Amino acid sequence: MVNFYDCESRIGESEIRSVELLLGLRFPEQYRRHMMINNGGRCEPSEFSFIEDGRVSNSQIDLFHAIYDGEIDNLISVIKILKMDKKRVPTQIVPIAHDPGGNLICISCDGPDHGAIYFWDHEKEVDYSVSDDFDYSNLYFIAADFDGFLSGLV
Repeated sequence: MVNFYDCESRIGESEIRSVELLLGLRFPEQYRRHMMINNGGRCEPSEFSFIEDGRVSNSQIDLFHAIYDGEIDNLISVIKILKMDKKRVPTQIVPIAHDPGGNLICISCDGPDHGAIYFWDHEKEVDYSVSDDFDYSNLYFIAADFDGFLSGLV
């Protein structure tokens, strides 16, 4: 079981919906439920693995982004920086957390991989203002859905 701590105040449907309207996307139900219970914060366990270039790699969640008025790890600010100011992630991909090295844990909010969780490697960044939204060359699959991601943490 995953234990969350250092979370922001609980939020409701209206706060989640306002972020979805900003994005023009709908969060997967598992993530929506999670946000209404644990808005951001840290978790234990926090380590996960994924396949990168044919090898198993590991990382850990440093902090989940929250919907709140603060400056640090504010989901709306992260979205504006990574998706609106510069197109650093595909349209359907939303950053939901980061690791200690500044890489992102993301969720797909549209398309055939709706709900899937990915690791975004900032050292292999793609410029999505010139690249196709389905260029996942710096995204590495972690889990098919949010609950599967959480259950795989060690």
